[in-house]
Amino acid sequence: MTRLRRRHFLQLAGASLGAVALNHIDISHQGLQLDRALAQTTGNKYALLVGINQYPSGVSSLSGCLNDVRLQYELLVHRYGFQPEDIVIVADATINLPAKAIITPPTRQAIIDAWQSHLGQAQPGDTVIFHYSGHGTFAAEPNPITYAGGLTDIDLAAIDVTAPYENFEGKTGAIVPYDVLDGVSPGEANLILGSTLFLLSYGLKTDNVTVILDSCFSGGGVRGNLVYRATLDTEDSGLIQASAAELEFQKTLMAEVGLSPDQARRLREQGIAKGVAMTASLATQTSAETTIAGFRSGIFTYLLTRYLWQSRSGRALEEAFLDLSRITKSEADKLGGAGQNPIYFVQPGTNLNEQPPYLLPPQFPAAEAVVRAVRPESIDFWLGGMTPRGLGEAESIFEVMDSQGNVLGEVRQTQRTGLMGTGEALDGLVVQPGMLMREKIRGIPTDIQLRVGLHQSLGDDLPLVRQVLAGYDRITVVDSDGETESDYLLGRFDGEAVQVVEAQKRGDRPDIQALAPNSIGLFTNGLEPLTTTFGTQFEDMGVALERLAIRLRLLLANQALKAILNTDTSDFQLSVEVASHQRGGVSIVRSLGREEGLQAQVAQLQVGEEMYLKVTNNQGRSLFVAVIAIEQDGDMHVYHPSDWNAPELEAELGNGESVVIPKADDVFCLPVNGPAGFFEVLVIASTEQLRDTLQSLKRISDRSLGNRGQQISFTDQEERSRSLDDSAFSLVENILGDLDRSTPMMRGQYSVETSQLAALTVGVEVVEGGTDPEACKPYVDPF
Repeated sequence: MTRLRRRHFLQLAGASLGAVALNHIDISHQGLQLDRALAQTTGNKYALLVGINQYPSGVSSLSGCLNDVRLQYELLVHRYGFQPEDIVIVADATINLPAKAIITPPTRQAIIDAWQSHLGQAQPGDTVIFHYSGHGTFAAEPNPITYAGGLTDIDLAAIDVTAPYENFEGKTGAIVPYDVLDGVSPGEANLILGSTLFLLSYGLKTDNVTVILDSCFSGGGVRGNLVYRATLDTEDSGLIQASAAELEFQKTLMAEVGLSPDQARRLREQGIAKGVAMTASLATQTSAETTIAGFRSGIFTYLLTRYLWQSRSGRALEEAFLDLSRITKSEADKLGGAGQNPIYFVQPGTNLNEQPPYLLPPQFPAAEAVVRAVRPESIDFWLGGMTPRGLGEAESIFEVMDSQGNVLGEVRQTQRTGLMGTGEALDGLVVQPGMLMREKIRGIPTDIQLRVGLHQSLGDDLPLVRQVLAGYDRITVVDSDGETESDYLLGRFDGEAVQVVEAQKRGDRPDIQALAPNSIGLFTNGLEPLTTTFGTQFEDMGVALERLAIRLRLLLANQALKAILNTDTSDFQLSVEVASHQRGGVSIVRSLGREEGLQAQVAQLQVGEEMYLKVTNNQGRSLFVAVIAIEQDGDMHVYHPSDWNAPELEAELGNGESVVIPKADDVFCLPVNGPAGFFEVLVIASTEQLRDTLQSLKRISDRSLGNRGQQISFTDQEERSRSLDDSAFSLVENILGDLDRSTPMMRGQYSVETSQLAALTVGVEVVEGGTDPEACKPYVDPF
């Protein structure tokens, strides 16, 4: 029997939808009339949402696909104004959402029938959305297209890939329905080919079509605590063949739309059939699902949905997707994924890349939550727009808005399960289902925990490790089973880990090659080793745990720091620019208040460059600013303030003023060293003086910055010495204490008000391209 492997459908399905030309960079203006029509559309809106978690025997099951459906449903109804009676859901289980129909099981025929009966009723000017979340696979294409030469107009550097269609001749992507193995011959499967989706899209009467596909390409199963959405494994038996029913159906569709096989092939080589197609990763990549604050979903769907809840009206697809692609790649890499680059395709001859995502503007204001149900004693609300770091168990205060964004009152959150919150209205506010909510005060618990998963590679040492870690303050030990949420994994760099880093194409990194076999250290949830945490080959487990205790404390401090991040919800008008000594400005992140939204959140720098930062205050009053860099292994670098003789004076940034980091008289520079990866720059801006915070920053800075150009680097001896005053964790408590002077503690927890704090994170991706700098270059101001 054909074995199931993982979901490649995305990029190739995009190709089979016609996404070969992908020429949204250099596109003809002949489609401007269509673009204007789409921008002014007032027609009906139809959505078909497909999610498949549980597959029959022989196919690995998933966990986040029905949650992907819910994410999209809530977004479409409460941000884009879709009516529930215009949404059809096809899923492997019932889902408690009002809709025109919820169809189970999600067989091949059920998905096709739902497309033709529901989406097929769309008329010119109507809007159509199709979202698929589940397995996908490579399959043999019955009418192959030529990929060569179809990508000449793409800015491939923007998506960090050079050959997205390498070795794809004769292949197509395919959706894997629930009945994939029913009644088929060996080597065949019940699939919905990408070329079939092209024909279904081509047959629609409207051009206002968006197809979203959250599936991935190669490998299979669970890596660490990160699950990849698997597909048919055909490496041992050749490409899987579509069923006879699928091939017959394609003939029927071609006859209905008046295309010969040759005409259909030529159209597919030109581009997609209608509108826009979005995919979660390239054909050569995986796309992952993970647990986020107790809620399992595809990384791409979650980030796409949250981004669209927060984005301002009128933002162009190409601009928004550049941000989304970089954010998704950053998040997937931080989890230890094998690389994930979302990509989109537009209909040839149009400028649909200049239209907003989904080809229509949002109907309602940006928000973090929406009221779902009102009972006499409580209110239920959906938190689909909240950042994961804001999804704490602690109490938070939300402002309730009407459909125009006017604030009506407040709701206090009292508990949360996944993305569903429960709360109570304050001051007699009358709340109705469908009302939008936005964060005002974030509750942060005083007992923040670091969740450490124990990997099976620990073997006979598992009981000892569990016992020792259980005695550590604020450390929670969890199982590494692919379902239980963890922050990091503790294990050995064994044969499985070697296979994973090779599959992730990280095996040639010098720091990974230097790891001793079976050494003990920390991994991301995707089993990417945090190489600075590993010891020697024959290290005693007790010694290793003592060594790692300080590192775990640092990572715990990082978790607490990130709990205050409110990049999406802050009211501050603050900008953070990233520049290279060699290339000048490379990226900008802005917090411009909720109505304006954010620009790109991930900058890209090459190994060998020097980084500069510029923070500008446009808030209308003075702010107190601190800048900290956080590496993946927990190390912190204090960038600002740097004058510890008068730190409070240097931290103050007046209205309209900017500070460039480093300054000409600073004793350090910021060289970008390898290997490739990500780090984060945290900018904290407060209306209150950060007195205690600055004291903690000084203690860290005293140990981290020496001569100009020296990178922050802690030896084991330095780590042990700094554990005595625990300055890394006291930093978090002091930040919250400084802020809490003006926002009283709520029921034994810290609270952060969005009008008093902006805590922005700027992701910086380090890519190969040079060699580690040996010395600082002469100072320049690249801005």
